[in-house]
Amino acid sequence: MENQRLWLEALAGLKALYDLAQGIPDYKRSLQHYMSDSVTIRAAYRANATYTTYSERDLRAILQQIQACRNKFIAEGVRLDRGGCLHLIFQEIKRANCGVLPEVDEWVQMYRQLNPKE
Repeated sequence: MENQRLWLEALAGLKALYDLAQGIPDYKRSLQHYMSDSVTIRAAYRANATYTTYSERDLRAILQQIQACRNKFIAEGVRLDRGGCLHLIFQEIKRANCGVLPEVDEWVQMYRQLNPKE
C-alpha cells in the first residue's frame, strides 16, 4: 500500500513538473489536481501492480529528484531549461530500467515531447 501511495506521488509530481516546464506556473495546484485525478490514481495502481521491482527506496529517489527540479525552477526561474531538468529524471528512470522508459501513465508521451529526436 505504501508503494502505491508513492507511485501516486511520483506520477502526480512528474505531471505537475511537466506542467511547470510547459509554462503552467502553479506547481502546487497542479500537484493537488493530479493527486486526486482518477486517471492518475488508476495509473498509480497499475504501476504498483506491474512494476513490482520498484522499491520504496527507488520511488523515494524519484520523488527527491522531482523536488530538486522544483526547487531549481524556483531558484533559477526562467533562466533554467526546465525541460532539461525533467529530461534528466526520465533519463535516470530509463537507466535504472535497462535503458527503457517504463510505459507508466504519460511518461513516454512526456519524454517524447521533451525529446522529439528520440
